[in-house]
Amino acid sequence: MSEAAFDELIHAPLRLRICAMLSPVRRLAFSEIRDSLGVSDSVLSKHLSALAEVGYVEVCRVRADSRSRRQVALTKPGRTALRGHLAALRAIAAAAEPAMAEEPSGTRAPQLRQARREVALDPRIA
Repeated sequence: MSEAAFDELIHAPLRLRICAMLSPVRRLAFSEIRDSLGVSDSVLSKHLSALAEVGYVEVCRVRADSRSRRQVALTKPGRTALRGHLAALRAIAAAAEPAMAEEPSGTRAPQLRQARREVALDPRIA
């Protein structure tokens, strides 16, 4: 398992989702990622450029049906960084769990329910 290391670059919500989508596969079509995230070409290109700049993803062109299509792959350093970031997030969440369990019941329950409802209703969080 990778050493826990919070990664500011990966932590941005769209970049985290991109890395998570790429993690279980060898590569995905640019259009598949774009459509799944519901973003424009330019927004996805910007995030992929940031990830490619540090070597986390590789974007290449593949000829298919007489057309050139972009394919995106998570690199080995990208996979390592993602595993480390997820481990850091797990550690952060684990640290919060005991504190939440120690609070007297009822004191934060309405606030927690409201926060959970807001998260559930926020379309940017998937």
